[in-house]
Amino acid sequence: MFFQLLDNKIDCAGTYLDGQFVWQRIPQGITKTWSYSDHLFGMDVDYANLLVQGKSIDDVCPEFLRERWSSVSNLMKSHFKSFITAKIDLNDVCFYDVVPQKHLIHYFDTKNEITKWIFDNHERPEHYTLLKNAQAAIKELKHHPIKLNSFALYCAAADDMKAKHLYSQFGETTPYIDYNLFGTITGRLTTKKDSFPILNLKSELKNHVYPTNDVFLELDFNASEIRTMLALQEHEQPEEDIHEWNIKNVFGQDLSRDEAKTKIFAWLYNPESRIIKSDYYDRDVLLERYYDSESEMVRTPFGRSIATTPSKALNYLLQSSSSDNTLERFIKISGFLRATRSHVAAIVHDSVVIDLHADDRRLIPELKEMFGDTRLGKFKVNCSIGKSLGKLKKFSW
Repeated sequence: MFFQLLDNKIDCAGTYLDGQFVWQRIPQGITKTWSYSDHLFGMDVDYANLLVQGKSIDDVCPEFLRERWSSVSNLMKSHFKSFITAKIDLNDVCFYDVVPQKHLIHYFDTKNEITKWIFDNHERPEHYTLLKNAQAAIKELKHHPIKLNSFALYCAAADDMKAKHLYSQFGETTPYIDYNLFGTITGRLTTKKDSFPILNLKSELKNHVYPTNDVFLELDFNASEIRTMLALQEHEQPEEDIHEWNIKNVFGQDLSRDEAKTKIFAWLYNPESRIIKSDYYDRDVLLERYYDSESEMVRTPFGRSIATTPSKALNYLLQSSSSDNTLERFIKISGFLRATRSHVAAIVHDSVVIDLHADDRRLIPELKEMFGDTRLGKFKVNCSIGKSLGKLKKFSW
């Protein structure tokens, strides 16, 4: 049953289906809509926007509905602008109460038709379930605002242009993180335009990001992409640090950890490099298994299909698989923490940062175990803890 939600704020929520509006409750039996809403948490509903890689409804509207959709959506925008001009405070009234019902019906009927057309004409991707679960967890994370030390950031802005820019954007607001599931070809997360820029924040500026509870706990995979490569070749995961393990088992020479790290990454990201010859790291085996040269597609173990050239195939395979591996762990931990006083604060590349309440400190071993127990095997996890995002210190439990 196709439906659309009317949910511009908590006390102004309703459902439109079969030409009728249902208020105060979510009807039973609804199955398909355009996109996720918090009101649908835990419900078995499918979302059309996930079938079109997160594109807007304007971008994917079929040609035979385009004129009608443009007309009804512009009409809704006109109503909104008129309320602003008339100084109607939409915090005090429900937007849908002051729009003529016939206009609402035309709008949501058209949106339902577009939604149905998407489901009828687009196949569900293999990684649909991952996208669906990630979409809900990311939306939930957005509701936990960033605690920013605005005064310290203001002082830093006197000598630091990046601090000045960050303060001008977020210093007098309540910042939040809003991830984009579809910002890269590999599926690695990016942040949306108005989001707090957690993924490219300078180290010094991280000092001004505080937990809302007691401490930040960071769970970080040890050399995620290298371990992913071992996993995809069906090798067992080393229990020790991967770079120390490589010194003993791959390089067989007296190298420092930093030298070993530099050497493996120089080889990994340069398809022409031949400095490593080892059964543990074999490009050809992976490309034969996961890259189709005829269609020029990488197919990852998480169900993604990525168009690429042979020279980029290995990088895309490892980056995508590593990213989805972290995403699955984030979803798991996010769900686990709902029954606690803690919550996930951020995903930063191959790590999950938890805003940890002191009452939940006993859960640290379980959280570490949960994060490392991946679809690709048991990955070694580094734990760090600190009173700010920029002062995280590694520790062993």
